[in-house]
Formats: sequence, structure tokens, C-alpha cells
Amino acid sequence: MLLHWLKSLFVDELWVFVHPQRITLLRLSRTFRNGLKQQLVHKQVIDFPQNLEVTSVEAASNDANDLQILSKCLKQALDNTVWQGVMPTVIVSNHFARYTIIHWNSELAIESERQAYMQHCFNLAYGESAKAWDLRMSEPSFGRSTMASAINRELLQVLHDVFVEADMKLAAVYPQLMLTINQTLRQLKKQKQSLSFWLVSIQSERVCLTLLIDGGWRLVKNVAIEIDVSAQVTALIQREIVNCNVNDEVPVLLYWPEAQSNQSLKLTNHTAINVLTHQFDMQKGQALNSLTEEVLI
Repeated sequence: MLLHWLKSLFVDELWVFVHPQRITLLRLSRTFRNGLKQQLVHKQVIDFPQNLEVTSVEAASNDANDLQILSKCLKQALDNTVWQGVMPTVIVSNHFARYTIIHWNSELAIESERQAYMQHCFNLAYGESAKAWDLRMSEPSFGRSTMASAINRELLQVLHDVFVEADMKLAAVYPQLMLTINQTLRQLKKQKQSLSFWLVSIQSERVCLTLLIDGGWRLVKNVAIEIDVSAQVTALIQREIVNCNVNDEVPVLLYWPEAQSNQSLKLTNHTAINVLTHQFDMQKGQALNSLTEEVLI
């Protein structure tokens, strides 16, 4: 068992980021020389055709052509021998995912009951379209609410089919927000900071607003970005302070890997505190190459 674990530790990983306009592929490797930290050894960015933007989670089942183009682009990329012998993981942007909070319910004794309750929560939040989504949630701590995510099943099937055809076993598919949350919590725990905060994640023309109070999730919003994002986020926070009965002094953390050097979030009643973005949360122009071990939630 130990030998198997050691062998798996040195298998290169392939991270595939799927955004509405492009796919980014990263090959990550570990060696004793770099202290078994992951290191970027190859990167490829594939832009979709100019007039194509892969549809969102609600619309994915209604536009098979976009999914076919996504499939074709990914297949062509995986034909490159540089991606052989890797363990692939896919991270889909918040454009393709939807989220909701699952409140603690002590009466849910078995997994089938938890799944039914999760489906009910998504149906209340998003309507009938949620029935076509694959639903997952983080393991809840006793007495606390947890975060749940949804990805369209047709998109997942396309991704799985592509990797099967490439003779690769897809390890997992994660929504982008999970990577953002994990990176944020990691930093706060290192700094021994309070686990009560607003988290604003801005990526792929989406704004995700989450609220964590004393380690329990209270709120998640995933909306299209507006022209004046500062005014948009200010309005979202002020509205939810009232709805959630939250102290106005809860800090606001900002995760914005796509921001230009001259961009900032200017909130009316808060100062946005920048979170160090995940080093492999790659955007088109970035070229970072090292990372300490991360565990996706």
C-alpha cells in the first residue's frame, strides 16, 4: 500500500480549466528536488472560435453545438503526447456552476435523504432546470450549514467522454468556487484569522458572493458581472447585511485573479482585502510555476 501511494505521488497531474471562452491545460509535476511541491512543466491555452461562448449551466442542454465545439477542442489538445501519463482533474468556471447553502437538518439520517433534501433546496433556488444538474455538497460539520454545487449533467458527460476516448481516467470535476474557498480558508487558518467574512470572487464575468459566519456558511450568490462591479458588490452586500442580520463590521475578502494592475474594488462602507490567488488558478497571461500542496474541498 505504501509503495502504491509513493508511486501515485509522482504521477504528473493535468489540470484543465474550462472557461466560457477558452480552455487552459497545465501539467504539474513533483520531484524531491523541489520538496515534492507541485511545479508547472507545461501549459497550453486554447481559445474557442471568435463568436463562440460556451453556454451557462442553465442553457448547456439547449445548445449541443457549443458542447460539441468544447469536446472537439479538448480532444485535439489531448492528442498531444505532452499530456500522456497524467492524472487529469477538471475545474469549471463559475459560469458553468450554480451554488446554494444546505442548512443543517438533524432529521436526515441516510444519504438518500440528504440527496433528496439537497435536490429540494436547488429546486427552490433555481426551479425545474435544477433537475438536469449533478449536485454535490461538502461534508457538513455538526450543526452547521454547508455549501453545495451543481453542474449540468450534459457538460459532465461531454468531459467524461473526451477523457475516456483519450484513455485517461478523469479524477474529478470541481467548480471554480471550491478552489477559491479552499485557498482563502488556507490563508486565514495560517494567519489564525477569524472564520467570519464576506468573500467576493470575480472570475469569467461572474461575481460570486459568499458569507461565512463562525465557520458556517450563511449565503452564496453567483451573478453576472455588471459594468460598475464596485457598485454591484456594494449593493449585494448591503442588501444581504439586512437579509442575514449580519454585523456591518464583518470583513470583505476579494479573490480576483483576472484583475488588471490598475483595477480595484471600491466599496461604499467596506475596504476589500485582497486574497492571494491560487498559483495555478491560471489566466491567459499568467505564468506562475510553483505551489505548496492544496486540497480541494
